[in-house]
Amino acid sequence: MTEGEIFEAIRSGAGPDVLPMASAEAVAEAEAAIGYPLPSLLRRLYLEVGNGGFGPRGGIIGVRGHDFWSSDIFADITESAEAFRTASHGRRAGMIQLLDWGCAIASLVDCRDPEGAMWGWDPNACCLDHALFPQDITFASWLAESIGRDFPEPFYDGYFENSSQDNTGSAVSPSGEEDEPCMWVPPVWVKGRKAGTWERRHQSDG
Repeated sequence: MTEGEIFEAIRSGAGPDVLPMASAEAVAEAEAAIGYPLPSLLRRLYLEVGNGGFGPRGGIIGVRGHDFWSSDIFADITESAEAFRTASHGRRAGMIQLLDWGCAIASLVDCRDPEGAMWGWDPNACCLDHALFPQDITFASWLAESIGRDFPEPFYDGYFENSSQDNTGSAVSPSGEEDEPCMWVPPVWVKGRKAGTWERRHQSDG
């Protein structure tokens, strides 16, 4: 799908939870906090469809003025951008938290990439060192894949099953010390899914 087709699909399918459109000033404030422009499709959706409340589970978070519960941590993407930019480790600087799946799991957009590379955050899989991971999919492709789908689990159906299989390491040493280096090897993601999941899905489609 082209970005124009994705935009029209989201606009035509907007449900009752879609909020009033964002102001240009609030979008500009968010971009200033991020330090980079928003992906063009996301920016257009905020300005012409609504300030959040669309996308997977109707849960995409908006800019300032986003008056809708959608995150346990951040009120809006501006707040997440400011927190990520000022964090001591700086790993998420230039990113925004776009969607809160619950259980501290989130979808993030890297605005340093004009196409908006998607990243996942799941501190439950192993440890904070491995909580952040690239998903090998852009915001537009991620949003296109979400159209018409239910999300009983974060990211894709079967995520929790794959996560339990992958979680073979531990950040805790045999002595009980929690400051040992984590030896867990995180899975590789391909096109928004863990590699084996993506391959099985497309083999069955063929």
